[in-house]
Amino acid sequence: MALPIASDIAAILNLDEFALASTYSRLSGGDAFSINGIFDNETVPVDAGGFVSVHEDQPRFTCRTSDLGAVAEGDSITISGNLYKVRAWVHDGTGVTVLQLERQ
Repeated sequence: MALPIASDIAAILNLDEFALASTYSRLSGGDAFSINGIFDNETVPVDAGGFVSVHEDQPRFTCRTSDLGAVAEGDSITISGNLYKVRAWVHDGTGVTVLQLERQ
């Protein structure tokens, strides 16, 4: 029996719930397009090799894989007026992709 995960993902990525609208642009060109997703900018500790802890932002954008299509390093996404470059991504196999971003 198939799990109803597609409807769960759609509900979570609804603009009236948790998601934000963003604009995605491919490095290879073409028209920019709107995509909904959840933006997270967690601050994580980084080992800098000393006694003092260093923290850095780790911006991520979670969206439906089917809305995104092909992804390439260097693609850009504008979220709440801030421009980010795609540096890495993970397709989790359930229809969700997490983009790891770098603020420009």
